[in-house]
Amino acid sequence: MMTDMSPRDREGAFKAWHRHSLSLVHLNVLAALEMAGPLSMKRLAEALDVSDASATGIVDRMEKRGLVERRHGLDDRRVVLVHPTAAGKTVFQDAATHRREILARVLGELSETEMTALLAGMRAFHAARRRLVDADPDLAGVAGSESHSSG
Repeated sequence: MMTDMSPRDREGAFKAWHRHSLSLVHLNVLAALEMAGPLSMKRLAEALDVSDASATGIVDRMEKRGLVERRHGLDDRRVVLVHPTAAGKTVFQDAATHRREILARVLGELSETEMTALLAGMRAFHAARRRLVDADPDLAGVAGSESHSSG
């Protein structure tokens, strides 16, 4: 229940991304850059599991849409690094904002008793997760992000 994304939810997200000319490949690029920071073209191609030529074409299209930019490396000017632009960085922030707005609307439908029960359940969930992660740190990414594991 906590991780379900219905086909309707998924379709809505895909339509929103498509309206902004974002393909799944573009989302993968932005996710890789968000996770690893700026990447060389070679490392980006490896992360996407595509050829260097395909990565170049993908980055070309994303650059035209203002989502990424190429910059020469500071240590080695021969290396070209792909950086997200401000617009590229906001893609996931905008999605998170939208999710929070929808969640606020859903929570607004709960009674005070239901909210109290939900809060108790969430606290129990986080406590159980902390116990599991303390026992096996490899589980840290399985049931929620590490940065949100407290109270």
